[in-house]
Amino acid sequence: IATPIGNLEDITLRALRKLKEIEICAAEDTRKSRKLFNFYQINTKLISYNKESERSKLTYFVNKLREGKDIGLISDAGTPLISDPGFLLIKEVSKLGIKISPIPGVSSLTSSVSVSNLPVDKFTFFGFPPRKGKSRSLFLKEVEKSSYSSIFFESGKRIEKLLEDLLRFDAERHIFLGREITKLHESFYKGRLKDVLETLRISEDHLKGEFVVIFQGRNKATSTQEMSEEDRRIIQILMRRLPNNQALSIGSEILEIKKNSIYKQLLD
Repeated sequence: IATPIGNLEDITLRALRKLKEIEICAAEDTRKSRKLFNFYQINTKLISYNKESERSKLTYFVNKLREGKDIGLISDAGTPLISDPGFLLIKEVSKLGIKISPIPGVSSLTSSVSVSNLPVDKFTFFGFPPRKGKSRSLFLKEVEKSSYSSIFFESGKRIEKLLEDLLRFDAERHIFLGREITKLHESFYKGRLKDVLETLRISEDHLKGEFVVIFQGRNKATSTQEMSEEDRRIIQILMRRLPNNQALSIGSEILEIKKNSIYKQLLD
């Protein structure tokens, strides 16, 4: 069941009815869910179900479903299972042939897409980025090379560092940041990456809350004009190991940059 991401009025009539009809509601954080339940006078039993208890409470919920009880699953905010716990339960229940019904509603992902002013007919959703190490490097590289918009979440404490990492690839590419969506201090930042980062740095409250980030995909037409430092490093590695012509052909395919453009930039 999808629940509000901030403003408590952002919930469907069907969701409210179902939350009152079900016998048990599995909630990511019962303290947060209790505010919603109190606001709408919902008396259904709340049971904590988060990442730490996802496995230990799995049997409990499955047994209740086998007994014929109706159970609801909600996250802290928005639509469950989008970077939230619950996958193990849905997977196990599916095996048993128990009916699962989505009660659709608000999502920070789709809410951001609708106002981002970026091409999102195709996009890749990554959830929260890895914080460090090789996995973060691979994540950044995948985002930088994607021809489609990339969408991910990030906390206010780490958003500046994330933008600085992306800045190394392409300062001119456009980005959208949505903070505290539907809440009192809702803020949107749009424009070139370097401009958004500068605006964010002088904002007094940007470290509060969580962000939805939409990063524009790589434009193939413009990507043929100039390689990044990382692109050059890849070509250099290939040319040390392969004949030049073969290295340029493979590099062109990897980087999605025309072979002639790579050759010209190396000469320059």
